[in-house]
Amino acid sequence: MKVQNIRKTSTRQAIVEEFIELLKHKKIEKVTIKDITEQANINRATFYAHFEDKFQLFDEMTKDSATEKLNKHTKDIYTWDKKQVENLFQAVFEYLQQVKDSCPYSYQNLFPLLRMKMLDALKIHLQLCIQLNEFNDIKEFNILLYSRILYDAAELLVVEKTNLSQKKIIEEVSLLIFNK
Repeated sequence: MKVQNIRKTSTRQAIVEEFIELLKHKKIEKVTIKDITEQANINRATFYAHFEDKFQLFDEMTKDSATEKLNKHTKDIYTWDKKQVENLFQAVFEYLQQVKDSCPYSYQNLFPLLRMKMLDALKIHLQLCIQLNEFNDIKEFNILLYSRILYDAAELLVVEKTNLSQKKIIEEVSLLIFNK
């Protein structure tokens, strides 16, 4: 079993925590490595020993969170029905809302970075939901389309571009997906 260097782990965690704290007050573009190192009480070399830049730091922070959020809401159940659509929508909504709440000045710039992570996680989840024993180009296209519908519907609600309730959005998304 590999033993982690506790000091290295705590330094890395301090960098992440201070970066999150800075994003609560500044846009990601305005956060500098100097800001992060001063807040974390480390030098630049230490930062660069852990991360290439602030975007790699952000990427590391969000690496598994999309999949974790989906798994939390679906409880690793891979059915394809209206309840699953509701669970997936709720997962995406919470994922985006959490970023909006944590990074009120940066969330609009962060959403495009998060979009691909969530779309990839949705695609993998939907491949497990939709019977793959007959996988073809149409099913692959549908999976990509469903992923985007779910993501975009949740984003519209989070950025307040719709007056529809969450329940109504889920109903409309289900109608689109299940064509009923």
